[in-house]
Amino acid sequence: MTAQAAKPAVPLSRFVDSLRKHAANGKKPHLGILNIPMDLRLGTEDYRAITRDAFHHLPENTQVHRLENGMVAFVRGGKWAEGDDNFVDHVRETLSDVIERQGLGHIPDTLWNRFQWPIDEKQVLELLGLPAIGHFSNEPSQRFDMAEMLRGAVTVDAVFDSCRRQAIVGVHDNSREILGHELYCSLDYLRQHHLASFLLEGPGELEILSRVLDEKVMDVTQSIASSIFPDRLHLNMQVQTVLSETFSDFIGSGNGKLIENLAVEFSMENAIANWWEFEDACAFLQSVGIRVGLDRITLPALEFLSPRKMNVDFVKVIWDQNIIGSRRTEVTERLREFANLFVDQSLILTRCDSRTALRMGRSLGVEAFQGTYIDAVLGPYLKQECKTPKRSSDKRCAVCQWAPREARKNGCDFHFRLGKVLSEI
Repeated sequence: MTAQAAKPAVPLSRFVDSLRKHAANGKKPHLGILNIPMDLRLGTEDYRAITRDAFHHLPENTQVHRLENGMVAFVRGGKWAEGDDNFVDHVRETLSDVIERQGLGHIPDTLWNRFQWPIDEKQVLELLGLPAIGHFSNEPSQRFDMAEMLRGAVTVDAVFDSCRRQAIVGVHDNSREILGHELYCSLDYLRQHHLASFLLEGPGELEILSRVLDEKVMDVTQSIASSIFPDRLHLNMQVQTVLSETFSDFIGSGNGKLIENLAVEFSMENAIANWWEFEDACAFLQSVGIRVGLDRITLPALEFLSPRKMNVDFVKVIWDQNIIGSRRTEVTERLREFANLFVDQSLILTRCDSRTALRMGRSLGVEAFQGTYIDAVLGPYLKQECKTPKRSSDKRCAVCQWAPREARKNGCDFHFRLGKVLSEI
């Protein structure tokens, strides 16, 4: 047997052409094809395991071809021997392990298919998804729709289970004021509990996943909006999502309440990569009354941005403890300049994980903060605010604040909303 699983996938057109050349030379190859769906996304080791099983259970001189659509073809010149059930059973076990590991996909009812070429040419082409006539060498194969696969694999319930809320707080001398909450999907939790070791291959697939998650987060927002309004919800969105019909339908729901309570954030990377569309998206959001901001701005990037030319309502700058390093003077002065221009709590310092971030930000004129330390600051207020019966610990109640699934499970009210002023303790 010739093991070829480690080689690159063979284009379907090239595979079919090789079969036709054999037929033209008077040969009638026998072949078996494993109908492995593309959404299983087998890794190299999985294909090697299938090849090893074939070596032990299929006849000698059987050639193995891994096809570009994820299927595996086994070709031999002579008549196919009977008794390949053990091989198929082993393959099913391998695919079951993949599904358990990935958290998505399915095994087709007809996994193993036996043919003889060219007698069964029509059936082979139909299984491969190729047209029944014509030459395939220069014809592109049918592409796998990654977005549709992810829409089916990532359910709204999974996203709801993975959603978190993080408070945005304005800090004054004697009080803290709730400015809103960012609602986001925790990719780490989603991967660990719903997609297992699902891997993305390249930035293109990551962008597709981001847009699919945008759609799912919009569905989650609609489902929980009535229980947390009035509040200012900040949603992270891709530029392309905002310009889609799905987003238009989203903001048109709820009798306009979503527009009144919504802010949309674009990451700096997404905005730069799609600058003209980004400007169009900003203009559209502001025209309907939705606040728009630029997120994930690093401190070094401030030197390259012109605050007077940014047509956004707020900016979110990532706190970096390296601000106290050798370039402290230049970076702090640039941050102070942005804080002076983006007044009325329109500059938000994010990822604040220490008291140092809060103190230094305030010393530079920043008034709005977000991060794990800011959430911890709200902890002491829960003892006063939470009146829910049978709440034995502040920690359990705190979880209710930032995880919608826990709030629904425990029946805990969302205590802190937009405009809530908390006095210094």
